[in-house]
Amino acid sequence: MGKGDAVVVGGGLAGTLAAGALIGHVDTVTLVERDRYPEQPVFRKGVPQGRHLHVFLSGGRRALEELLPGLNGELEAAGAHRLEAPRDVITKAPNGWQRRFHEGRHATTSCTRALFDATVRTRVPAEAEGSGTRVEVLQGTEAVGLLGDADRVTGVRVRSRDAGRAGRELSADLVVDASGRGSRAPKWLAELGAPAPREEVVDAGIGYCTQMFRPAEPLDMVMVIQPRPDLPRGAAWSPVEGGHWLLTLSGVRGQHPPTESSEVPGFVKSLGEPALYEHLLTCEPVSPPYGFRDTSNRRRHYDAPGGVPEGFLAVSDAACTFNPIYGQGMAVAALSGLALRRCLAEGGLRPGFAATAQRAVARASDTAWLTAVGADRPYATDADATPPGAAERLRSWYFGRLAGRAAIDRVVGAAFRDVIYLAAGPSRLLSPGVTLRTVLLPRARGLTDPPMRVES
Repeated sequence: MGKGDAVVVGGGLAGTLAAGALIGHVDTVTLVERDRYPEQPVFRKGVPQGRHLHVFLSGGRRALEELLPGLNGELEAAGAHRLEAPRDVITKAPNGWQRRFHEGRHATTSCTRALFDATVRTRVPAEAEGSGTRVEVLQGTEAVGLLGDADRVTGVRVRSRDAGRAGRELSADLVVDASGRGSRAPKWLAELGAPAPREEVVDAGIGYCTQMFRPAEPLDMVMVIQPRPDLPRGAAWSPVEGGHWLLTLSGVRGQHPPTESSEVPGFVKSLGEPALYEHLLTCEPVSPPYGFRDTSNRRRHYDAPGGVPEGFLAVSDAACTFNPIYGQGMAVAALSGLALRRCLAEGGLRPGFAATAQRAVARASDTAWLTAVGADRPYATDADATPPGAAERLRSWYFGRLAGRAAIDRVVGAAFRDVIYLAAGPSRLLSPGVTLRTVLLPRARGLTDPPMRVES
């Protein structure tokens, strides 16, 4: 008896990693992608935030290495930068600059999204060789609906984007929706008679822009400036391949960054950090600034009892999407792929698999959701957010106090980084040592000036 066939809707990073997770556990994987892939690592229309700064947080790096061993090394060989926090990343929190020292716990990968995607896209078909799984990619093809009924999804209706070509049906034992923020699965499921998932939304109205530069003399660290209540603007400055650096600027409603190159230095100057502003003046722009506004946090609770019919699974942004400014999306895609593989390893596409896998994928998103919503909630209006409950209000108070202490306290800072880099769950922040230091010690103040040297 065969292992079954799978269709993955969406051939971006999340879909490609989901396809990689399925290899060895199904007979065929058909990847349905609206775009046509470029031959070289270049930005493409189907990845709307592709020109912006992307990082693989350490929790995602570890998941990626388990899914596709050696891929982190392949990315670095292609020009990606491996950065350790807080040694290589200096951060200005609302209460001041965080201390900079060698902790040796968290490494991130920084490069363009185009390089990330191209490297994974090349590796996944290679993984299929000799695995017993055949991988087929349908480029220039879009999914237009699901097959089946309210109890079981049995495939996907697709059509070619080339004019004059008729649509067709793809039968599958499992359909994975990895189509991102614009997922139409709630509508498709409703057409089958299945209930739409409950949604939570928190929208801080944050917009951002990114511009690429070539520095005359690169810095030896990444710089991150977080927004604060009296100045809801931020910035991140990080290296990518080819000797280039990306500057991403952000701001809430009424404070959105410019999309005119001539206005970028003025916005940076308004942040009140001369080190970044003066360094930027020595850099050569190599692209215009590109803006992005679709930054709401949205969670579709497919993981609720009865939330998905058999044969259907939603992953990554199709199920839980975060404000991209926090750089969590790619790590969650890798963690979701790993959760999917572990569920498959327990017995393949058995009865009840969809619900089990959906809960596992949801757990892989929990930490990112809590941290993103906790950061955005103070800037969201009542009209743009699901009202917080008492538990969330308590978490927000505690998290705000903890984040402030993490700027200077090595014990609290280590726990804080474990969580925000998605290497540990939120319970890490509730250990006795961390809780006592957070609640009982006075509110912390960070450093006044950026730490240009690493502490011994």
